[in-house]
Amino acid sequence: MPTNAATSPASSVTLPAYYWRLASATDASGKSIPALQAGVEHQLRLSFANDALNIRGGCNAQFGGYTYKDGVLHVANLASTMKACEQSLMQLDAEIGQRMKGDLRATLSGDTAEPALELAAKDGSVLKFVGEPTPETLYGSTGQIMFLEVAAKKAECSHPMIPGYQCLMVRERRYNEAGIQQPAKDKWHPLYQSIEGYEHQDGVRTVLRVKQYDWKNPPADAPSKVYVLDMVVEQDASGKK
Repeated sequence: MPTNAATSPASSVTLPAYYWRLASATDASGKSIPALQAGVEHQLRLSFANDALNIRGGCNAQFGGYTYKDGVLHVANLASTMKACEQSLMQLDAEIGQRMKGDLRATLSGDTAEPALELAAKDGSVLKFVGEPTPETLYGSTGQIMFLEVAAKKAECSHPMIPGYQCLMVRERRYNEAGIQQPAKDKWHPLYQSIEGYEHQDGVRTVLRVKQYDWKNPPADAPSKVYVLDMVVEQDASGKK
């Protein structure tokens, strides 16, 4: 019976538990595939979630269905976003789209700390990936979607270990079923930690869609909740709303 949680016989490594970053791409003679070298440099990665394969790191996101059975990864036809970029990234998109289709022999190796994925095509080309745990794997919980408004200016806040620490000032925002932002009810408050994937620009007010994770076994000096950027909803360089 097909399953989309491909498991290595030697470990509990599964495809959906990791982002798979491209480490190398070689043809049948063992030579590097030039068009895919940009994917190594730009950290092209695969993710397997909700019965769908997603490819990011080139110009456009590519996505499609997949199944896994008896060591064979079958990739359905990929769809793609349609923006234009520099030529090397466009070539990367075309090349990875050609390689990631049909039946690929999939080999999972390593352990849960350092997993590896090798995809071999019928033409002899081999794509090698290294696994990086998804937030769900890393924090041991399912992320909850929420919206945070980040104020244009940081503010000094009381940090137990860092004198004069500057915190992001945030408040939660909500949207109705039609996607209309509702008036803010929450008060501004300091966030004593960073939001993974978000870089604050001084003077720019931002609304972010984030995933909030409960960290099941955090280190002693780490917060019990973690925020990971999902997407930037809006930005306002005037800092006003």
